[in-house]
Amino acid sequence: MSPTGLFAAENRAAANGGDISRHLIFMTDGETDTKYISYDAYGLAALDQRRTNGMPTNADQNTIVANRLSALCTVAKRKNITVWVIAFGTSLTPMLTNCASDGRSFEANNAAQLNQTFSNIAAQIAKLRVAR
Repeated sequence: MSPTGLFAAENRAAANGGDISRHLIFMTDGETDTKYISYDAYGLAALDQRRTNGMPTNADQNTIVANRLSALCTVAKRKNITVWVIAFGTSLTPMLTNCASDGRSFEANNAAQLNQTFSNIAAQIAKLRVAR
């Protein structure tokens, strides 16, 4: 997805030579609930200490995840990637709203609202394609 990533040469421009519009949709239940004793993508955080020095608490783990999400959203937006955030079954938090590109954060509390949210996102993305 990144215009400067590993496959940048393959996705610099659309097949017709036009610009590529890049979008990332992040859907979450809004709950950061890591546990230092749980296995995750980085192993057992408390034992492997790939992201911490010493024994992290659950709160430390949650803060690490929140900071990483914030950093990833910032980098994506700097690379001209539109970041859409959907809070499903929960309220938007400041962290989620800040993660999203301006005006691109939504709440959906059930399947019907979620379908409508995706329809709204698709309609906005389609408008971008036909703009000159």
